[in-house]
Amino acid sequence: MLTTAAGTASPAVPGTAGTLDVPAYSGSRPVMSNRPGQLDDGAGRPLARLGNAGRLVQFGMAQEAEKTARVLRGIDDDAWFGLLRDAAGRLTARLDGGELGPWLRALSAATGLPSRRAERGVRTVADDLGRMEEILAAQSPDGTVSAYRTGGDDPRWSWRPAGRSVHVRVPDNFPTIGIEWMQALAARRPVLLSTSAKDPFTAVLVTEALYAAGLPDNAVSLVHGDAPALRRLADQVLWPGEEVPGDLPPGKVKTYHYGRSKALVGDDGPKDAWERLAREAFAGCGRLCTNISSLVVLGDAEEAAGQLAREFAARPVLPLDDPSASVPAFPDRAVRDALAARIEREIAAGAVDVTEGASGVPLRVDLDGVAYLRPTVLLLDAGSPLFGTELPFPFTAVAHVPRSKAVAACAGSLIVSVLGEAGGLVRALAEEPGVDKVFGGEDFDRGYDPRDPHEGYLADFLFKKKAVLPGTSA
Repeated sequence: MLTTAAGTASPAVPGTAGTLDVPAYSGSRPVMSNRPGQLDDGAGRPLARLGNAGRLVQFGMAQEAEKTARVLRGIDDDAWFGLLRDAAGRLTARLDGGELGPWLRALSAATGLPSRRAERGVRTVADDLGRMEEILAAQSPDGTVSAYRTGGDDPRWSWRPAGRSVHVRVPDNFPTIGIEWMQALAARRPVLLSTSAKDPFTAVLVTEALYAAGLPDNAVSLVHGDAPALRRLADQVLWPGEEVPGDLPPGKVKTYHYGRSKALVGDDGPKDAWERLAREAFAGCGRLCTNISSLVVLGDAEEAAGQLAREFAARPVLPLDDPSASVPAFPDRAVRDALAARIEREIAAGAVDVTEGASGVPLRVDLDGVAYLRPTVLLLDAGSPLFGTELPFPFTAVAHVPRSKAVAACAGSLIVSVLGEAGGLVRALAEEPGVDKVFGGEDFDRGYDPRDPHEGYLADFLFKKKAVLPGTSA
């Protein structure tokens, strides 16, 4: 239930015929239309009607957001982060009470995520929202959240917002993720949000919870799908992936959420290394930027591929409503088949599908009329086009790489996990500009923690440190 600025209740509730009415939001005001957008499950069955916010509405969103930036910076720190925790608690309570069942079922059907993973994704969003004080403190210049309100505290410089509003496009790969836009809001920046085409649901649920907790009007506005007016009018843009729209100048945009994470296997790794690597590959159903897309093996790549394939085979394809399901489906069968064709071309060129032998299951799986790809470990040459490529299901390419070429093979990675003794490669990887994070020792499978720099710190994009003499923190 959402309380609007006018004080009236406006619920986003299931519509007729089993579909959900999922509005856009111009500030706290829900926006539907006479011609709503439609979202189906890939087989033509309708899941949701989506509110349609046209360019004129988007223009108003951007104008009002600019006015709200000063309002957000005027809220006391305790009250501000208390509001975010309150919103997180409201969302969690709706999950615990079973109120969001229709939303979670629609989310699972639209994205192909197992039902349990869809719910876990929304819970993670709520948990992150409740931790924003801790997450932002790690990024500020003085280790306090007050810097986002006051501009820092130094006699020689001032830490100032680089804009009055930010447009954020939610990624498609695991669309329940909301950490980027929630961080921007927590840093007191009004957010103009564009949802993923596969998940209009999660962002709406969070927006409802925020306004119900007392978020100032126009601090968040939300559009489903592309929002060309918002990205042109916002002062800054956060865009998922590398394919940035041509109308965005480089200084205005920060790309995020593409990973190409890898693991490097040295000598004498821990006994549970393969189980832990498999867990990392299956995290988020294989659709996260932190998943291991490739394994760089200094020794016997065939042995390594076999070990990993056996762990993959222990995680079978199951129906999406099975509590143990960890493999995603492809609502669009043509997408599944196109990905399978890419893998099959590499196999025809000499790559080995090691999981086929370990599991006896073919690459393409159809279960209850739903299309899947069986989790796959592919043994290939490091020059293969699939080495270092992220695919949206549990997939890891394994290649032998000489020690002298290991750092170069790991370049272009978000995370490089180093298992076992690697003879000084941890330091060399840390010095490689094309590697964002290096985890070794017992922390090799650390994965994602929002307190860590993740493609740098988001605050370094949202704020700029300026020389101010005489100094002031006002």
